[in-house]
Amino acid sequence: MTDLEQKRKKRRKQSAEVFTPPSLVNDMLNKLPEEVWEENKTFVDPACGNGNFLIWILLRKIAKGHDPLEALKSVYGADIMRDNIQECRLRLLKVISLHETVTEEHIKAIFRNIVWINMKKHPGGSLDYDFAFKNRPKKANVEQWMREIHKEQKLDEVKLPVDEEKFTKKGCIDLFA
Repeated sequence: MTDLEQKRKKRRKQSAEVFTPPSLVNDMLNKLPEEVWEENKTFVDPACGNGNFLIWILLRKIAKGHDPLEALKSVYGADIMRDNIQECRLRLLKVISLHETVTEEHIKAIFRNIVWINMKKHPGGSLDYDFAFKNRPKKANVEQWMREIHKEQKLDEVKLPVDEEKFTKKGCIDLFA
């Protein structure tokens, strides 16, 4: 059992944390009407975990021709686990890196839009959070992430679940290819 699998098993027992598998995420996203994929439509996941829904939403938006930065700015997520937020942020940036170079603007967007909910401040988690997403990313944090991503190749460590779904050049998702 890998370290990640052990962590997930322990957390499942402690907090009932379960991650939605990519196939189920895509089944659910396939049921949404086409108009939700128009530009400037916002998606919010109040219990985003490590970002399984947000990753596939971002991938679909980009596949439909949306500008990657603008698509990233339209996805929001919150979670009560700090490590999930960090992993979600990295995974979203990994998706961006597949399409263009990650910039400070991308990092600022994920710091603003993907937030950790402090249970001491918001004991009900997402139920108590105001979802105003008023985060102001600190310059030092943005610079640190830029260093880690570009010099230490931190994004290379991030794995994305893209093996079961295939994207065509026309921007369509073919789940059965």
